[in-house]
Amino acid sequence: MSSFEPPHRIHRQSSRRRLLGLAAVGLLALSTAGCFQPMYAQKNPVSGATMQEQLENIQVVFVGGRLGNEVRNDLIFALTGGAGNPTAAAYRLELTVNTSTTASIVDSVSGLPEVELVSVDVSWRLFDAADPKKQLIGASAFGKASIDSGYQRFARERAIRDAQNRASQVAADSIKGQLASFFALAPEVAASVTTPAPAAPAPKS
Repeated sequence: MSSFEPPHRIHRQSSRRRLLGLAAVGLLALSTAGCFQPMYAQKNPVSGATMQEQLENIQVVFVGGRLGNEVRNDLIFALTGGAGNPTAAAYRLELTVNTSTTASIVDSVSGLPEVELVSVDVSWRLFDAADPKKQLIGASAFGKASIDSGYQRFARERAIRDAQNRASQVAADSIKGQLASFFALAPEVAASVTTPAPAAPAPKS
């Protein structure tokens, strides 16, 4: 014959188990708190520089055209947090930017696009600034943004421009992530690159 547990006793036992469980979780969190480090604060085991310091040591080369300049500006801000494009940097980044607009939804009656997809495709290459022929890594990134096609001509052009800007930001953030992965996975290669010495001032005439 099974014994009967009063409801208040069952409730106390359940509360005690929950408190013990929370205490165990708290102790585990305290014991592991020092084991985690923000990604961009991690240091290169060879050079000792943090990943953020390495990203800030990349000079993004000028790109022609409105869209190329948009991607470049977005990338410089993403890498440096607004500090601006560095000079005499250890790395040089070259970009090739292309864009396209395609219909993603077409009206079945009129055959005209209802929604269009704007794509910004960026190919990039990272070089050792001290050796212009030494490419360290290269990859591609892209960003996409959609627009409604029910615009008049000039309104549509403005909508495409705004979509390109949004897609450029996505592509820039993607490139930053790719560069961070490179520095994390190839610390020996990254550490072998040294910041070139600043150019000597021209002699006074």
